Amino acid sequence: MREETISKVLKLLEEKKVTYADIRAESSLMTEIKAVNGRIETSSTGIESGIGVRVLNQSAWGFAYGPFEKYEEVVSMALQANKLNVKQKKEDIKLAEIKIIEDKFIGEQKKKIKDFGFDEKIKLTLEADKAQEDERIKSRLTMYREVMRDQILVTTEGLRIEYKVPYVMMVCTSVAREGAETIEGRSRIGHIGGLELFDIRSPEETGKQAKERAIEGLKTPKVKSGRYPVVLDGTINHLFAHEAAGHSAEGDFVQVAGVFRNKLGKRIANPVVNLIDDGSMIKSNGVNTFGYIKYDDEGVPGQKTYIIRNGVLETYLTDRATAAHFNLKPTGNARAEVYNVPQIVRMTNTYIAPAKDPMKPEELLELTKEGFLLMQGGGGQVDPIKGTFNFGVAELYKIEKGEIGERYRPTTLAGNTLETLNKIIGVSPEFENPLDSIGFCGKDGQSAPVGVSGGWLAVKNIVVG
Repeated sequence: MREETISKVLKLLEEKKVTYADIRAESSLMTEIKAVNGRIETSSTGIESGIGVRVLNQSAWGFAYGPFEKYEEVVSMALQANKLNVKQKKEDIKLAEIKIIEDKFIGEQKKKIKDFGFDEKIKLTLEADKAQEDERIKSRLTMYREVMRDQILVTTEGLRIEYKVPYVMMVCTSVAREGAETIEGRSRIGHIGGLELFDIRSPEETGKQAKERAIEGLKTPKVKSGRYPVVLDGTINHLFAHEAAGHSAEGDFVQVAGVFRNKLGKRIANPVVNLIDDGSMIKSNGVNTFGYIKYDDEGVPGQKTYIIRNGVLETYLTDRATAAHFNLKPTGNARAEVYNVPQIVRMTNTYIAPAKDPMKPEELLELTKEGFLLMQGGGGQVDPIKGTFNFGVAELYKIEKGEIGERYRPTTLAGNTLETLNKIIGVSPEFENPLDSIGFCGKDGQSAPVGVSGGWLAVKNIVVG
């Protein structure tokens, strides 16, 4: 049905003489299972199926979606939306030129998602839940999620790409309590591929890791709030690179606001800093990355993009429209969650790498001398307009005379994006386990799989606690 519908839509669009249009025909399988305290709380599986049509006419967009059999109505609604946007547009939308190709990408699965029944996936989820059991754990949650994305992208320019990409992930959260004190421990795994993910790290190991992080946190003292020299591990490297710096570099956002606005070509970070988004990174430490894309949802190849090179803001992350707006090349960052939403600028695998003078983790500790080592970042708040952030930190260790010392209770770190970029004084090149830095990033009501970890960062000072 998809092929027939695509042909009919292309014919309709040709009759309407639209300037440009892209068609995304999708039939994707999505499954989610959630266990809470030993019981399956929710379990759902289903197919997201239909067609999304985006038209560019008179330098304005129009978008609509619907079931395959309603393709005529979808095209009509997209054109109606276009007419409304033409009246309301503040500037003309143009598209940067790209190479028109035909290709197909099928993600490898050693243990295919379809070969495992729903009951088997529930069993995996309960195994991770059971591994979190302990009298000190008062609440536990395990979430299993899989997406088998199956999409055909066709444009009126002649581009055609077929995607079949499998995503599998599991997240465990344990909450330990002792008296009035409550500590949360979290562990996650995920990759592009099949259920061979659990051969890399079993559900039991993932659940146990979450439990141990929560329990160990109970035993530790609180840190006194203040500004300290710090070393950040690879998970916080990714967290800061994605949430604080990366979102600030997304072209659709920078068009209207943000701390990176009007700063192209200017130094905004210490010269030791490279900020990179790499959709072409298939593997990290032998593990399939969660943010890999062969092509984005406009047919632009996934690629390694230096957002900041040697401390200088070199480019923004772009789709074809924002690339044309800023006179930049498309970076392959146009992504849509499913067919029923339009493409927007999204990250892939994002991290900070050393631009020069790479250092080993032990050298970063020696450089810091007295301060804290922060590990296992997760969650928090970011204001990309003001450039402020606040992140959770699961593990905190005292650095004394360049050595790792006493552990402290989970805490937070807070700062300003530009200030922090300039206070990074050392970066290690070694990537840590990318299984710990994966997830679905939310933006404008959509989610997109993103990931990768990074090396350690030494920061001159930052607010802890």
